[in-house]
Amino acid sequence: MQAPELIGGPYVAPRCRPGDWIDDEIDGRLEVGGWTDAPIPWPRRKKTGRAALILTGELARAVRTESVAAIRHHWGVGATKVWMWRRALGVGQTTPGTRKLKQERTGVPPEAAARGRERAASAESRAKIAEKKRGKPMHPTTAAALFAAAKAPKPAGWGERANEWMQRAKRNDSK
Repeated sequence: MQAPELIGGPYVAPRCRPGDWIDDEIDGRLEVGGWTDAPIPWPRRKKTGRAALILTGELARAVRTESVAAIRHHWGVGATKVWMWRRALGVGQTTPGTRKLKQERTGVPPEAAARGRERAASAESRAKIAEKKRGKPMHPTTAAALFAAAKAPKPAGWGERANEWMQRAKRNDSK
């Protein structure tokens, strides 16, 4: 399989040498322990055990822009590490690089994909999907996940947001 191309590059590694201290987007100041031998050489932190890359501003920009496959290939890290970075940086599942990679793999033009997303979000489509599900038992895994979510501690302000949502739904039902 061909290596995914970078859509937001080029990415420039910070100028540093082993022993220098540079800023990591998540962990603050870290000591540089060496460099990776990935297609894009990058400084790694000095620590015992397995070496980890230092998430500098440029690498954080790549995490926000590129697909997981592109980051894995060009920086030589695993998918789990990329997802950990995305979670820490507040990046969702879909980035411009992910969108481009999916478009290349499926062959669906971006305009057609946008129309499909718009149609899927329409009230008629959602009503049709709901009607097909009505009266059918949910999968046991789904039921267990919903039960666990209901029992889990809620974030601050959750109650007010839930009340607003329920009031809005009630007003829409009465129309």
